Amino acid sequence: MGAQQVSGGGGACAACKHQRRKCEKGCELANYFPSEKMKEFKAVHKVFGVSNLAKLIKANSTEQARHRAAVTLTWEAEWREKDPVEGCYKEVQMLQCEIQRLREILARCTCGRSDGYRVVDYSNGYWGLGGGVVILKNNEQQVLVNGMSAWNQMM
Repeated sequence: MGAQQVSGGGGACAACKHQRRKCEKGCELANYFPSEKMKEFKAVHKVFGVSNLAKLIKANSTEQARHRAAVTLTWEAEWREKDPVEGCYKEVQMLQCEIQRLREILARCTCGRSDGYRVVDYSNGYWGLGGGVVILKNNEQQVLVNGMSAWNQMM
């Protein structure tokens, strides 16, 4: 998680500054958009609006999930600024192609191996790995493989 700001503890958060109001103690967006994240907040506001942003963040049950939602919405809004037509879709498609390419490489590399190596694919879940796979040797050594160079170093 990111740095936590105590709501109303000194300055208005980016959302309250944008709306030109005092940041109250229970401000819903202060933890996710502190005053130094004004640029990010403006991008998110332009795409989603304050009301929808607050609803999307509140829809998550844990603080970690709410933080992740704020980061994801910021990422999507920044991509929409860069590419107004496709937004983050082009990046997601590119990453999916890269994942597929790595799976094909790993399938060729691990085919018929019986020396204790096991491939665990974490690309479909959120593990903070940024997508990819982990190679386990006898369930001890872990190596994140983002390409052939890491695999070649292991061998």
